[in-house]
Amino acid sequence: MTNKIYTMSDMHVDYKGNFDHLLNLNDPAYAEATLIVAGDATDDLGKLEQLLSHFKTIYAEVFFVPGNHELWVRRGGFEDSVSKFWAIVKMCERIGVQTQPKKLGVGDKAAWVVPLFSWYTKPEEGEDSLYYDKSSATNPVKDETEAIWSDNFFCRWTQLKTNQRVVDFFLDLNVATCQRDYDAPVISFSHFLPRQDLIFPLGNWRQNLSQFKDPLPQFNFTGVAGTVDLDSQVRQLGSLLHIYGHQHRNRHRKEEGITYISHCFGYPKERSQAYWRGDNLPKLIWDDGEIEVESEF
Repeated sequence: MTNKIYTMSDMHVDYKGNFDHLLNLNDPAYAEATLIVAGDATDDLGKLEQLLSHFKTIYAEVFFVPGNHELWVRRGGFEDSVSKFWAIVKMCERIGVQTQPKKLGVGDKAAWVVPLFSWYTKPEEGEDSLYYDKSSATNPVKDETEAIWSDNFFCRWTQLKTNQRVVDFFLDLNVATCQRDYDAPVISFSHFLPRQDLIFPLGNWRQNLSQFKDPLPQFNFTGVAGTVDLDSQVRQLGSLLHIYGHQHRNRHRKEEGITYISHCFGYPKERSQAYWRGDNLPKLIWDDGEIEVESEF
């Protein structure tokens, strides 16, 4: 049996075209393979179960972690986002989708797939934020992120302890996972970003920022992107490869000994843009003990 691992994130199946495309995915090559879904499919649990159950019919193994969209409680039915998170974990367990570490393959072809739960640190919440102030004296920008970011309206965190940060709730769930011993290469994955440099184009990204027209100058994604504490957990695991999503910009890059890959399906309008990289299929990232090689971007 081969040990092939594919990934995709940010499927956003509330768009009918996205949902229809993904429900029609089927390839004999997937039958013995694994799919890592790195969050942001939908906040509709019925659609989420339908999507993951479909993937279970075409892949041998499916792994999943929720993104921010999954934890929206705008549709009702949940006291808050924590209770919805645990409902998603329980649903995954019921349909056979993995949210805990599992070893795949044997011998030198084996690998551990290790899910990491995550959230982001806002700039006012601590120095572990990935925030970068894109405003300057020559380019003054009024940051309206707090006013327009949907999580601020659709997530509720009433079950958290007093003064507990959302990001710490999720990082704490990973502690036991990070303290385990793994006897094969580790492929970890999260929804949120573990490093600031992954947000930006390859190279001298601060300089490169001036080369790109900002489509939303009033929105600063870096303030809701992730946390450096997640990268500390990735490195504690000794990950060879880390998969993530959330940013809707595909990446394949090696930083300080770890290969980071983001492969987003994204919104329909994004896939028509000149900056978009990738296709409409899950990306093969591990093939019988080897990371799939690609030019870094």
